[in-house]
Amino acid sequence: MKVQMESQMTDASEKTNKQTTTSPDIWTEMKELRNMVHNLGTTVVEQSEKLRNMEVRATASEAEAKEQRNTVTDLRVELMLTKNKVEEVEKENADLTAGLSGSKSRVEELQTKNQLGLNLSAMGDRVTASEAENAALETKLSASESQVEELKRATADRPKVAFSAGLTDSGTVGPFVAETTLVYTKIFSNIGKAYNPATGVFTAPVRGLYYISFTAMSVQTSFYFYAYMYKNGQKIMYSQGYNAGGYETLSNGVCLELEEGDVVYMRIPASNRLYDNSNNHNIFSGFLLFTV
Repeated sequence: MKVQMESQMTDASEKTNKQTTTSPDIWTEMKELRNMVHNLGTTVVEQSEKLRNMEVRATASEAEAKEQRNTVTDLRVELMLTKNKVEEVEKENADLTAGLSGSKSRVEELQTKNQLGLNLSAMGDRVTASEAENAALETKLSASESQVEELKRATADRPKVAFSAGLTDSGTVGPFVAETTLVYTKIFSNIGKAYNPATGVFTAPVRGLYYISFTAMSVQTSFYFYAYMYKNGQKIMYSQGYNAGGYETLSNGVCLELEEGDVVYMRIPASNRLYDNSNNHNIFSGFLLFTV
């Protein structure tokens, strides 16, 4: 701007010199020159004012920029501190996570041990219960064994009495002129030898309860047939059958309390007949239930 002003003043001076040499009205030209210089001064003043304002703004801008730089520096420092804090927090979180994982593992281990303890306790309870049950069973077994031994001794001491015999293989038996004792001659069993196949009489060897039974068959059509059971000469059973045609059978049995030496046998009345063969339709049987 100063160079521009000097150029303008030079042009004005040259113009004045020219006018002095070329024009007689020098005062007019000088007046114009003064006006021009005045205008130039005003312009210089205005430009100076603008320059000062620009310098002020530049100074303010520099101050603001410096403040912003300081702010940025503070923010960078704060950011660095924040990053350090974040790293510390992350490290603490990692430590806490590791500790939590270890705690979980410990808790799981303790839970496992606790469960094992509960299982062992339950197993111990079951073992105790089983031992108690075994003890009870052993007691019962011992009692049962004792009872078995007693039964064995009782069975060993008790007389064994049983017999079963068939009548005959010869066919018709009877009729007789009087009531007759049946003699069962075919021995199937005779434990204790209490039945006599020569007489047809069973003799009780001991006092006890006996079961005595018989079967009988007739082949005489339209005929009543009978069978009697006697004890010591007393009729205790009267059995009757009727043959309407073909083969007809009857059977019966009774429990008798007999004294040692009591006798039991079968009889048929006069004019009566039975039939027997190898099929054994007529059987006389008995056995001791127990002594009394």
